[in-house]
Amino acid sequence: MPRADQNNTTPLFWTSKVWQFQLAIAMVRLVEKRRPSELDPLEQYMCYWVGFNNICVTIANEQGCRPALLTSGGRPQLERVGDFSMPKVRLPEEHERLEAVNKVLSPRLKEKLILHRSTRFFVNRLPRFDGEELTVDARGQRLNGVLNIERTVDAANPVWCPIDQALYYAYLDGERTGERADKLGREILAVLLSVGKNRFHGGKRTDDASIRNVVEHALPLLKEVVNSFVSAPERGAPLAP
Repeated sequence: MPRADQNNTTPLFWTSKVWQFQLAIAMVRLVEKRRPSELDPLEQYMCYWVGFNNICVTIANEQGCRPALLTSGGRPQLERVGDFSMPKVRLPEEHERLEAVNKVLSPRLKEKLILHRSTRFFVNRLPRFDGEELTVDARGQRLNGVLNIERTVDAANPVWCPIDQALYYAYLDGERTGERADKLGREILAVLLSVGKNRFHGGKRTDDASIRNVVEHALPLLKEVVNSFVSAPERGAPLAP
């Protein structure tokens, strides 16, 4: 949806072919053709994460969530870029692309992700910032999941990707409605995206950007999602060990 301060938008031309995830296929094939000892979990994660982003952009595009020109009075709005005037473009928000993917996940896959033991790890996990576990923020809100390292400035005011703990345990107790599965599925996807993004912004910090067991628990979930869109025949049979 356009922001309130935008008069209107005009979709940009887009050339991607829907459901053809060439980059995702290449990344999965790269992992599967290597011996298990040749790629550590972080290297595997980043390959699958690149594929996941390819899937998110492609599916969002099919659902109409695309870059769009910002216009005023039927003409493109312009901004100065150095010595040039260039059109203003509204890019899809991250949450919009994740929502697009969540819409097409099958109920069976959402249930598999929710019930996976790695999801329980994130539900019960306390995020870490500069080596310290964070239990609550300055507003008394309880934390779980992973931090958004790019946007977290200090321990009192973290930005994080939570998984609704009450909703999760209600789901485990049998309250398995489609609405609950949709919300939990969306939150799991956000965690998976953030784990990959954190690797680019954390450097050598001892927090959610570099904790190995975060990647090790997120990897099987990410594989489930990516492999659900990239079939085995497309990515080729893995090499024998």
